[in-house]
Amino acid sequence: MLLAEESTVGLNFTGGAAATSTLITFLLGLGIVFIGLIALILIIKLMGWIMRKAQKQQPQPEQKTEAAPVERIPEGDRGEIIAAVSAAIATVLGESVSGIRIVSFKKVD
Repeated sequence: MLLAEESTVGLNFTGGAAATSTLITFLLGLGIVFIGLIALILIIKLMGWIMRKAQKQQPQPEQKTEAAPVERIPEGDRGEIIAAVSAAIATVLGESVSGIRIVSFKKVD
């Protein structure tokens, strides 16, 4: 057991065998933790290598090179579109449509 005795100079430690035993236990625990971490790293790398090999062996589905047809939305009457947007904004803001004034309205591609 490590004991400390007070003297005029400072603390004197006795029990060198206990200190050695404590140091050995500390180093052994630290070594076991690092060996465990290294083992986990190796296992994860091995599993990644196995999964890459398995993925390469599976047949890959053919990718479609055709572009999907673009559906054009009819533009309709500009006044109807502004009325619909005004109604949506009024609903979100909780106001009447007459209280909203749209200054600019531009189509974005």
